[in-house]
Amino acid sequence: MLQSWPSITIDQNEILENNKKLSKIIDGEFSVLIIKNFYDKDSCNTIIQRINSNTPNQHQIKKIGVSLVSHITRKVEYFAEADKARKTLREIFFELEDPRKKIHSTLSKFFPDKEISIAVENSKKYACGVIRLHEFGDSAAIHRDNVSYEAKNNDVSKFPIQLSTVLYIQQSENGGELVLYKKSWEKSDERFRNIEFGYKRDVVANSTQHVKIKPNQGDLIIINPNYYHEILPVKGSKRRITLGLFLAFSKYGKKVVTWS
Repeated sequence: MLQSWPSITIDQNEILENNKKLSKIIDGEFSVLIIKNFYDKDSCNTIIQRINSNTPNQHQIKKIGVSLVSHITRKVEYFAEADKARKTLREIFFELEDPRKKIHSTLSKFFPDKEISIAVENSKKYACGVIRLHEFGDSAAIHRDNVSYEAKNNDVSKFPIQLSTVLYIQQSENGGELVLYKKSWEKSDERFRNIEFGYKRDVVANSTQHVKIKPNQGDLIIINPNYYHEILPVKGSKRRITLGLFLAFSKYGKKVVTWS
């Protein structure tokens, strides 16, 4: 029987006294760190309006921005698309507090002895943030994110510790929960990999703990994405809209780099 995998919930003004707790997410003692009321709800609503009014064929668009995982074998194209995406995201966040900068500022509280910056490779800047749009019925199969295995040709793969931040700009009416399983990826799991995306459910068959998360608008979550996770089907008329950003670092290094 699956048991609940405990999580950590704090408010924006409680980060400093809880900045050591991120290590408990890295080692899997806790499933997720949830920062309540991280981003202003009025700003979230402005972002939603801009997405709805400025995105042609909006219900066919699944993301705004570019993700490294979609360009694993096309590095040149990835960096070119990253440059284009920067302009688009700046327009969406125009005259608002840029949530990506707010995430960077927050990370500096968790890592006071490290420099926080967007990852750079051969003078080319990685993408910084991708907005994902999940419509009614959309979901994401069980998967994990691990650039050390998937993107060996990229400099970010050299950092041994990887986390994922997700800002909830709009939560769906029903469904769309994030489910995390206390089962981290290992190479032998590749026998369960699906051809298109993700893994067969057998990959978490022996996992005894999990957590189901549906944060509120404006909440930020931080997870260790090497643990298997999935997004349940979205229900209702409201889309699930999130902003995602990865970060990676070495335990004794002086830098934390981010990318999408």
